[in-house]
Amino acid sequence: FFELFWFAYVMTKIEEKPFDLCDGVTIAKPLGIGTMQWGTTWLDNKLNKGGNLPDCVIDDIVDTVLQSGVQFFDTAEGYGGGSSEVRVRDQVLPKAHVNNVVVATKFLPTLWRWTQGSFLHAVRESNARLGVDICDLYFIHTPVHPLPLEFWIRAACVAVDLKLIKAIGISNCKASQVERAHAEACKHGKRIVANQILFNLLDYNSEELRITDDTCRKLGIRIVAYSPIGQGLLTENLTEEKFKGIRLGTMMGIKWNDSNKLFALRNKISEIAMDEGKTMAQVCLNWTICHNAIPLVGTRSKAQASNSVGCLGWRLTESQVADLDRHALARSTLGKPRWRRLIFVVAISMLVLTYRLTSFL
Repeated sequence: FFELFWFAYVMTKIEEKPFDLCDGVTIAKPLGIGTMQWGTTWLDNKLNKGGNLPDCVIDDIVDTVLQSGVQFFDTAEGYGGGSSEVRVRDQVLPKAHVNNVVVATKFLPTLWRWTQGSFLHAVRESNARLGVDICDLYFIHTPVHPLPLEFWIRAACVAVDLKLIKAIGISNCKASQVERAHAEACKHGKRIVANQILFNLLDYNSEELRITDDTCRKLGIRIVAYSPIGQGLLTENLTEEKFKGIRLGTMMGIKWNDSNKLFALRNKISEIAMDEGKTMAQVCLNWTICHNAIPLVGTRSKAQASNSVGCLGWRLTESQVADLDRHALARSTLGKPRWRRLIFVVAISMLVLTYRLTSFL
């Protein structure tokens, strides 16, 4: 009886292991707050379900996560045409003293960027919008561009030498691209610290993701997992109507009428959530942490923020993690043909151009 009691006590007192990005930059708790829907332009108001978030809601979100010890915020120059970065500057960084805030942003290799100068200019513009001289973590948003990935890694190494960024990350890179980025950074005495990819129970059993995960572990690169709850596909109260509005389902080829494996997975998550007194989202986020990845959650309300931070301070058992692993789907997007990913780059380039044009209106 004493042993069972002690085990239960220890499980409620889990100490989160910090992740050192580089000298002087540490993520103390393995949870990040995504700000893709924090844009403030009229275009964001059209694209985001529910429209733009008012400042008071952002303040509530930031206060909630900082009070829980979470300090990692992720943005990008492409989010809201840079207006998300401005919001991080205005509503997150003034409270940085509360919990040593760490901010990541991203470079988007659009089709009009072809030089090292264009990369450095983008870094400086992001830093200006963030109100900082040096960015904690700078991701290359996609490896897809007519120029090789190594070109942008070299540019990032120069940015480190110029003290514009502290740490280099990559995003949406599969195993072979991770190896190439790592090798190029090493040539210049630098390292890749993180790879931000789609990582959740919808794609965990795909061969491409498993190989990428193994490669990142081998090279000491931490996975930052976006869409860890599948944009709602893995949370409570999913209906057919809600399912139709979730873009990730379409992107991953999941259909409502042909989704027995999805419902079996959801049932397993729900069963564990009930056993642990947690929500389905908290189980999914904790599962991600158990796989040594940092879940990145998009947050549009104080309630969502409170739910998300509830994944911290405890751990699923090994048998629960293994059970979820067995039920996981294999719908990875990492293995998609290059031409399909290039279409995305063209589309996002046009979106960025639209943001820039409308800023003059």
